[in-house]
Amino acid sequence: MSQSPRRFVESRVMLHALIPAAGHSARMGTPKLALPLGARTVLERVIDALNAADARTLVVLSPHVADLAKLARDAGANVLLLPESTADMRATVEAGLAHLHGQLNPEPNDIWLLVPADHPTLDSELIRNLQSEFEARPDCSITVPTFAGRRGHPALIRWRHWPAIRTFPRDRGLNAYLRQFPNETLELSVDSPDILIDLDTPDEYERLRRRFA
Repeated sequence: MSQSPRRFVESRVMLHALIPAAGHSARMGTPKLALPLGARTVLERVIDALNAADARTLVVLSPHVADLAKLARDAGANVLLLPESTADMRATVEAGLAHLHGQLNPEPNDIWLLVPADHPTLDSELIRNLQSEFEARPDCSITVPTFAGRRGHPALIRWRHWPAIRTFPRDRGLNAYLRQFPNETLELSVDSPDILIDLDTPDEYERLRRRFA
């Protein structure tokens, strides 16, 4: 009788990515995830990179950006549309993790990928490299790319952090939580500043618009 494949091997095939996309784009002044960058929108570019890395993607939306649901689904992502707006990105992430936890019943050492929705320079090869390095280091529970000593996006995290994230003080964000574990964090140095890019202001959008023109 053949043995069932190990979950560790399966994770290399099916990586679950979470995109919190419930923000108000306050600094941008307009819903930024539907803005065009070349032939694709900001959100489509993020999902495209995840598709190319063989990730199964969940986009978490709140009611005020419900019109992004079709865009995300057409790009190949699953969508969780929340019944009401969340207080911050951490609350959006927690809602997405709760949904994935209920759907997947993951093991503590399974992994998930946290991807900002406004990170259109996400690179599929980087995701694969992060995953490969991470799975070779069972002593690590978090991995992040770095450029010139600065942490960027995305972050790979083991599922065992989910219960602790839920009970972390409400006035502190996910970055504060993740930085509590320096001995369990693998920082992967890369040669591209693209990992540091967030799309927050009209000037940043204009630079990226010219780049992807």
